[in-house]
Amino acid sequence: MGTGRRLAGAMAAAAAFALVAPANAALPTAPNRELNFLHVGSPNPANGLPQVVDTRGREVLLKGVNVDGIVDYWDADASHPPPPSSLKPPYPNDPAAYSNGRCPPDDPRVEGVMVCDFDFDQMRPLGYDAIRLNLSWSLLEPQPGKIDRQYIDRIAQIVGWARRAGIYVVLDMHQDAWSKYVYTRGDVCAGDFQAIRGYDGAPLWASQHTMPACALHGVRELDPAVAEDFQKFWADAPAPDGVGLQEHYTNVLIALAQRFRGDPTVAGYELMNEPQPGFNAAPEESDATELFPYWGKAVNAGFRQLFFVEPNVERNVTDQSEISAPWSTYSSYRNVVYAPHIYTGVFTADQEVASRRFMPNDGGYRSAISDAKALGLPLWVGEFGNNPQDDDTILRTHYTLQDKYLLGGTLWLWKENANDVNGSVFWGVYGKPFGRGTPQPKRILITSRATPMAADGTLDSVHYGAGSGDFDIRADSASPVSCGDLSRATVLFVPPAVTAPVVAEGASIDVFSRAGAREVYVYPYGGPYRLYSGQPGDVTGPRCPPKTSAAPPIPLPKPHGCILTKSLRVSLRHPRHQRIVKVTAYIDGKRVLVKRGRHLRKVVLHHLPRGRRFRLKIVEVTNRGIRISRSRSYRGCP
Repeated sequence: MGTGRRLAGAMAAAAAFALVAPANAALPTAPNRELNFLHVGSPNPANGLPQVVDTRGREVLLKGVNVDGIVDYWDADASHPPPPSSLKPPYPNDPAAYSNGRCPPDDPRVEGVMVCDFDFDQMRPLGYDAIRLNLSWSLLEPQPGKIDRQYIDRIAQIVGWARRAGIYVVLDMHQDAWSKYVYTRGDVCAGDFQAIRGYDGAPLWASQHTMPACALHGVRELDPAVAEDFQKFWADAPAPDGVGLQEHYTNVLIALAQRFRGDPTVAGYELMNEPQPGFNAAPEESDATELFPYWGKAVNAGFRQLFFVEPNVERNVTDQSEISAPWSTYSSYRNVVYAPHIYTGVFTADQEVASRRFMPNDGGYRSAISDAKALGLPLWVGEFGNNPQDDDTILRTHYTLQDKYLLGGTLWLWKENANDVNGSVFWGVYGKPFGRGTPQPKRILITSRATPMAADGTLDSVHYGAGSGDFDIRADSASPVSCGDLSRATVLFVPPAVTAPVVAEGASIDVFSRAGAREVYVYPYGGPYRLYSGQPGDVTGPRCPPKTSAAPPIPLPKPHGCILTKSLRVSLRHPRHQRIVKVTAYIDGKRVLVKRGRHLRKVVLHHLPRGRRFRLKIVEVTNRGIRISRSRSYRGCP
């Protein structure tokens, strides 16, 4: 089969993952993923950057997508703009509208697509282990000092769905061009300045301005009204109630942290999306004089989880390093991650000004690594992406470079009706029609990757070939991890497009199924270990022995002739480090018993079929959510 046909076949297999029976149906189902509080650990010698680690010390890259379905987007006719006070939220914010599997109808006029519980059922089989959930200050604090608890309840609803799927959430205080309330209405835009619609971000009471809302060459960030509002923020100008804008903003962050302080699903908080300088500081000075001093003040308010901080938005255009001082200059809070956006060849100056791509395709990553080292912080790419027509070049390059530099990040975007800067295209992994949407095969092929979701020890290298399905992951463990110890194991995701056996060196493995994908729990022996895609003739393994496996393949008792039908006792062999909490028995496909308990050790079946053959199936569920199925045929005595 030629290369083109192999690629087409892999794409088709990836897109159909939710439409066909799982390819790994014989495997036990994957355990419920344990989410731990994350913190900043030691530098990884392979890239020289501090790493994000969980409470077990495993490196966690956080790879996934942006989700914007609760952003307070502009939803009005820009050619006939209404008064700002008449602008309404584009989606219902009452959690009841989304309960019990409900999902309100999509509004195709709005950029984003509402987040519903089925979104996480769609994400998890793709191997995404993190979302960057975009929030709006305008909905969190619609009036000065008045926190909207219903909106926070809606955020908590989404966090709960993510917890069920084993996906971390970064709560991102999102804004674009300051606010939906900054737009051309009655302003005279002269020369190269053009009328502009609103976008998203701050509430109306924090979006007052005297400068005209007109964008130079139509670029929303080059709007004097937007710059005026940012300048007020960096100067901590008083809000209508006399309290500084920064104090209001920090209090919103505190309200979020109070709600989610005890929930490890929330990996952390991003302070502001794509912040801009105001009038007082040159863009190259803004980070040191405006942004980072406020970031430091905000995180010192007392928090537990990670904070993600961005440089000013100019970096998206230049791909240049802008950081000169370490993070300790601004704050002693350690759990902070540097989270720039990288849009090389999309929003960089070469494409924006000359409509050509000549800036180095790895320039954004190299400068971001330099900035992160100067700050002494981990690096995480909060946004990257492109028009889907460039997926084979730009998007593949992003993932190749993230593997090369051992980085995580979140793609822009999960689902989208239309892109905010080019309404004729959408950048989503899923496209119309919504609710559930339509999977985009090439995006799934590239983004659903063989990748470590948690790595014991230190990652040395990651390689994955989207299309070929080849992968090779190397790491080094400081101490052995015993078979069945799910909480310390390295967790490897293998997408449905990869059918090759998983081969380990320096470790034993347990292999599980999740909706057609495979999740491999890896128990290093101590020292270097490797996981790679095998060749024809290779066998998945080495597997853990049945006595120590997290999902032991122990058969039902073998009959010797017919069996007495009055009762049959079946002993349950619980996996190491786990308990059996539920057992279901079927005879010829009909359920005959369900038993629940804290630590089940046996079940007894009564009144079995007499004088004929029948098939008994026992399904055991452990306290970690692993589902183990065992079947055998028996003949009942007359």
